[in-house]
Amino acid sequence: MRRYPSIIMPQLDEIYSRQAEAEHYSKYLQEGYAPLGWSGDPDIVLAFNNGPRQCWEVLLHSPERNLPNRHIVIATGPPGMEMNDSAVFVLIQRLVAGDTHRAGNSASEQLERALAFNDKLDRDNDNRAADATAEALSKFYHEAGKTLGVTKTNFAI
Repeated sequence: MRRYPSIIMPQLDEIYSRQAEAEHYSKYLQEGYAPLGWSGDPDIVLAFNNGPRQCWEVLLHSPERNLPNRHIVIATGPPGMEMNDSAVFVLIQRLVAGDTHRAGNSASEQLERALAFNDKLDRDNDNRAADATAEALSKFYHEAGKTLGVTKTNFAI
């Protein structure tokens, strides 16, 4: 098990603000929201980070022997995003999708889905790059052929 150096964690209220709003939306995360299939997790807290990014974060209370108030950031919203019911419901849907306690949603299955998704992104990026390159090469070969007087080639793009 990897050990991290001990650090003094600041109190959450030193970092986070907008407490009333955070508590209102944290209730959905902690107590659950049945219409979306979320049973809740009392260790999850939603908070607005006052730091340079000015963003909403989802924290998991994860105490250790020497750090009883330790929280781990498990999700971060984009800077400038406002919190509302719609944003919380999207967050809950993502928490449900990532819940390893659900049937057919083990950590290994989530990893396989993430790897497949990343592979698809890579293939899509490669295809877009190849399409962009093919068009540029086609124009280059056309212009080079005109300049050099080549009227027929044995290759195709």
